[in-house]
Amino acid sequence: MLLPIPATLIFFFILLSILACNKNTIEFGANPENNSTSMVYTDTVDVMLSTVLTDSFPTNGGKSLLLGKYHDPWLGLISATPYFQLGISNGSPVIPATAVFDSLIFIIRTNKYYYGDTSASQTIYINELAESIINSSYNNQLYNTNSVPVKPVPLGQRTIKISPATTDSIIIRLDNTKGEEIFEKLRQLSPDITNDENFQQYFKGISLSTATGDSAVIYGLSANSAMLMRVIYHHTTPVIEEKYIDFPLSANSYVFNRLISERRGTLLPQAYSGLTEIPSAQTGQAAFSQAGLGVFLKMTFPSLRDIIKTDNIIKLVNAELVIVPALQSFDPYMYKLPAKMTLIETNGSNIAGDYARETDGSIKYAMPVIDNIYGENNYYRFNVTNQVNKVLTTTGSNDYGLFLAEEWKRDSMHVNRLIVSDNLNTLKRTRLLLTLLIINK
Repeated sequence: MLLPIPATLIFFFILLSILACNKNTIEFGANPENNSTSMVYTDTVDVMLSTVLTDSFPTNGGKSLLLGKYHDPWLGLISATPYFQLGISNGSPVIPATAVFDSLIFIIRTNKYYYGDTSASQTIYINELAESIINSSYNNQLYNTNSVPVKPVPLGQRTIKISPATTDSIIIRLDNTKGEEIFEKLRQLSPDITNDENFQQYFKGISLSTATGDSAVIYGLSANSAMLMRVIYHHTTPVIEEKYIDFPLSANSYVFNRLISERRGTLLPQAYSGLTEIPSAQTGQAAFSQAGLGVFLKMTFPSLRDIIKTDNIIKLVNAELVIVPALQSFDPYMYKLPAKMTLIETNGSNIAGDYARETDGSIKYAMPVIDNIYGENNYYRFNVTNQVNKVLTTTGSNDYGLFLAEEWKRDSMHVNRLIVSDNLNTLKRTRLLLTLLIINK
């Protein structure tokens, strides 16, 4: 385990290295001559904000899915539609001729994640796919912009109010005609149900969606074999006995989410291609982060090197980046602040580099500090001494930047977002706080 080095020891080493370059003779521990050295604290280096949009990104092969729509006053209508294949259960029993079909149901498994207003009811539709998901893949990848045609009449639907804390499953009754069709194939041991490949040619998969007017919340789902279609039947001899056969979600590379945004009426463009950077001056003096929709908040520091344009010796002691969410852009319930943010290095290309790291190599994270009394003093705080020192000590292009993002993985998809005001908001602006040791030559 790496222990923190005391600040006094850090200062000692910094001072020794500086004194080697100083024209004045200053003994350590003695009072320096007037104006020989000074410690300066400044926040005058501007942090320039922009929003970087990416037009598409892979969403397939993960262990989580998103379902629903929510309307964001800043970012527009966000929609999430999952697609996946079903497979055959191992060890399916032989069904006797006397068995009787009862029902076909679908069981959706939630994972407690949500974003938006959970007090609103949702109508969930289950549609059978009209084409194979494989037809939509490219190099074994499926993207947030992909979709698969579905059969026009839903297999089933249900209107329900979902409580993420207590609702772990949603059961929806499906069409009896389809259920009887599958039941007969099971009873007759049809080749269509002998293995996954054959079954997926016959029954190409499932799409989940919500009603057009439902735009309050997006829920997280578990993309595993616990989400399934179930054929329920019963035996009549020798006694009445209920039975079922499951067709679980196939946890393969063809599980994917369509994740799109309708930006009309917002300050972000609806149409763009590749990586598109938009300065905060064009988006209402604010920048946005929503990794789940390919939206990244970028920070640059174009005037940072100006602090060393002096005849004096300047040494960086400490640098902290304080990122302030825009006032009234979040609340504890519907539009929650991301629980943990990180920084990713970039440059003028807007291609993501490595994570910003601590001295021990671990990834830097920051949790929100929230003012629950007045609601005004809210921020994320990062120590960026290493990153600022890199800019000050390297030559060449001055386009170093940092993406502020919440980690987004296909195994834990989300649509969390953060809105940050730029430096024109003098009271609630994002600041770079520098502590500098200055030695006069």
